Amino acid sequence: MNSNHVVKVNIGGQEYSLRTSADASYIRSVADYINERMKEIDASSPGGFSQMRSLVLSTMNITDELFTERKKKEKLLNRIESKIIAIREYIDDRLSMSA
Repeated sequence: MNSNHVVKVNIGGQEYSLRTSADASYIRSVADYINERMKEIDASSPGGFSQMRSLVLSTMNITDELFTERKKKEKLLNRIESKIIAIREYIDDRLSMSA
């Protein structure tokens, strides 16, 4: 969807109206993920946390997940690039032998 539209989501008991071009179901799934992470954080403390602390800790955890996945992706891309270089060199060697 190219045009912006408003999607209402509830995060941590607060309703937010977000203007976005993304699909509404996608935006709601992101909000649901945040809420689930907040519940996990709250469950880790017998008395729970304030909404702000829970949100900040959840955000830290989600950001850690993002950074970890980025590192994995970068390592994978580097491995692929190395393999491509090795294949090119192999092909070049074979072509130069047959010339």
